[in-house]
Amino acid sequence: MAILSPLKADCIIFDVDGVLMETSQSFPEVIRSSVPRVWEHLLGRKSDSSPFTIRHFETSKMFPFLNDDYDICWGILSVAASKGKDGLDESFPTPWEWEETLRRVDLSEGSFVEWMKESFGDLLPYEQTRKICEELYFGEEKTKEILKRKPLFEGDPGFWRQEKPLFKRHWKKIPLPVGIYTGRSRKELYLALEALGWEDLPSERTVCSDDGIKKPSPEGLNVICHRLGTSWPLFFGDTASDRAALKALGRGDFVAIGAILKDSEFRFSKVEDAIRALGLYLSA
Repeated sequence: MAILSPLKADCIIFDVDGVLMETSQSFPEVIRSSVPRVWEHLLGRKSDSSPFTIRHFETSKMFPFLNDDYDICWGILSVAASKGKDGLDESFPTPWEWEETLRRVDLSEGSFVEWMKESFGDLLPYEQTRKICEELYFGEEKTKEILKRKPLFEGDPGFWRQEKPLFKRHWKKIPLPVGIYTGRSRKELYLALEALGWEDLPSERTVCSDDGIKKPSPEGLNVICHRLGTSWPLFFGDTASDRAALKALGRGDFVAIGAILKDSEFRFSKVEDAIRALGLYLSA
């Protein structure tokens, strides 16, 4: 049986989505909305609605190599496109078919994207798919303001508006050095920090996808620990990629937040519940 050793912790590192921020109505909805848009605009095929469900999303998050939500959209549509049919509904994999596909992924000779292209063909433009997802997240106004470009589609409000903070405490109220290791881009993280009231968190305490470090790599945790002068992180995450990153680091403790990692030995509904359960020494 694993033993949690929070008293050894000399820093706390947070994931963002599902941990510090409620994102169930943002990133999953970005994918759901992107699926028919990509199918029609990039592939020139027909769609009546989006067959992407929360079950597809939760299945994706069971696999450490799918931390990036925009890769979920590109990957699942690559499977659909490979069937050579015009209609989206008839082409789209069921959650169980998607899970079976992900179980076959072999990263021994390359990345998830490389494996998908080798297995299903290079049918769907990768970067253009990601741009469509990104612009749905930011919306028309923030795409112009933050991304500094005109969006491909007009009138999108931005799914970031559907996010809410899950943690009310300011980072300075936590009596251990605080860092963030996230799959978000730095511009996406900016919106989350603004909502949390953490705009003053020094950027050197954060590692984002723009930094060229992506989960499940432990390097993000290692970098933050080095910058903080610490060695034993208490890492709060909610997906398989978070857990795998801490395991690969080889030191520290992992605490699961939310419902995705049902098999995690140490799991709490919310960060605040976890902090309370871990002892008064973490109280503000």
